[in-house]
Amino acid sequence: MLPRLGSSAVYQLNNFIDSIFGSLAWIVGEGGVAVLYFSYRLVHFPLGIFSNAIFQVILPTFSTQALDTNLDALKRTLAFGLRAVFFLLLPASVGLAVLARPIIRTLFQGGMFDVYSTQMTARALVFYSVGLCAYGATKILHGCFFALKDTATPAKVALVALISNIILNLILMWPLKIAGIALATSISGINTFIILFIILRKRLGDFYSKEIFSSFTRIFAASLGMGLVCYVLAQKNFSGGNILVNKFGNLSLKLIAGCLSYILFCFIFGVREMREMWTWFITQKAGHRRIR
Repeated sequence: MLPRLGSSAVYQLNNFIDSIFGSLAWIVGEGGVAVLYFSYRLVHFPLGIFSNAIFQVILPTFSTQALDTNLDALKRTLAFGLRAVFFLLLPASVGLAVLARPIIRTLFQGGMFDVYSTQMTARALVFYSVGLCAYGATKILHGCFFALKDTATPAKVALVALISNIILNLILMWPLKIAGIALATSISGINTFIILFIILRKRLGDFYSKEIFSSFTRIFAASLGMGLVCYVLAQKNFSGGNILVNKFGNLSLKLIAGCLSYILFCFIFGVREMREMWTWFITQKAGHRRIR
């Protein structure tokens, strides 16, 4: 329990330190703390929906397989968890980056939150989204470590990530301003994932890394295709009568088009996870018909 408390403390300390750097208005610009807050909350939206859900479901399976010393099944579950995170969070990362400005403008712009605030927050959101997939994948790796009764290693790596985040903040906030702080956090998150992945691979042996890499590559290609569609649509403005309806309607159309294009590109690039989900959906639908 104590190492897990330490990990949580490091995480909160990391946010606190980012806020300190964000408050240096003479370096990063006015409103840095608010910019980091709003953009970080948006990044946590897909994390809370997808990554936490996968973690909650997969942790009991990890624990059972670790107790049974069924390492092959554990490695298979770990590979599945990582592939599922990539399948859900890679397109979310690309979508947030490409549609950052329309999302911020639709949700927050108005009153004291002016065009400058939208531009600053959108820039931070773009760079935070770089590490989104790594944040989610790290949570799955944490679950595997916990199932193996090792809570110390994630805590140690979290401390290393905290130190690297401070150093990167000091380096990147000068040329990139507030976006540099967001990028430092993302790089730190990616480093955490890589370190934990290497440690776990040494401990368990290879856990279908070729399969994971193949899935990641195909999903990334599909996400880039979706991102191109979203980029083209982001330049368009679908007019309507009511200003409020027009504002949310524009964003909704772009998000729906992005989701549909992602599904299409997944089939084009042969993303295995999409085929599995589609097969499951068809099977479930057929099962319901038989029951009726």
